[in-house]
Order: sequence, then C-alpha cells, then structure tokens
Amino acid sequence: MPLHRIQQDLIRYQQAHQHPINQLLHYFAFLAALLGWIWLFLDWRVTLILAVLHYALSWTGHFCFEKNQPGSLKSPWLGFSAGFLWFFIRTLELLLRRKLLPV
Repeated sequence: MPLHRIQQDLIRYQQAHQHPINQLLHYFAFLAALLGWIWLFLDWRVTLILAVLHYALSWTGHFCFEKNQPGSLKSPWLGFSAGFLWFFIRTLELLLRRKLLPV
C-alpha cells in the first residue's frame, strides 16, 4: 500500500474521531483489541471479552459523543488498519510528548 494512501486513510480516520472523549474511548478500545490479540494465544475467552469491550467503547464514542456511524460498519479494513495505526502513533506521541499525527 503506497504511503500517500496510508496518510489519506489516517486523515479520514482522524476526521471521523474529532471529539476528545471519543478519542479517549477509542484509545482504550484499541488497547483492548491489542491485548485481545495477545490473549488469543493464551485464552480465547479473554480475547472474546476484550473484543466486546473494544466494540462497546468504540461504538459508545461514536453514538454518544461523535454522533456519527462507526467506520467499522462502512469500511472494516479502514477502521482496523487506520485505527491501529492511529493507536500506535498516539502512544508514541504520549511517550515522546510530541505531535506526530497529521490532524
């Protein structure tokens, strides 16, 4: 996938996630998803719980704060790939105390 396409996807993702509480909920949602992938190899039941938590947090952010439809319903790949990319870059921003995201 070309770099400009990744940048466009990340910008589209950020535009759909403007509300600060929605961003916070999504940060913890993707943390739960990451932990779910790790737990997949240890106990699938924990993975299932973390997957439900991921969607509950994400959809709460969209329906209650952002007032828009979750991207995972319209474009599952964009929600997955750009969401995880946003999560990792946001984590790096928090660690470095420096802005890295385009929007």
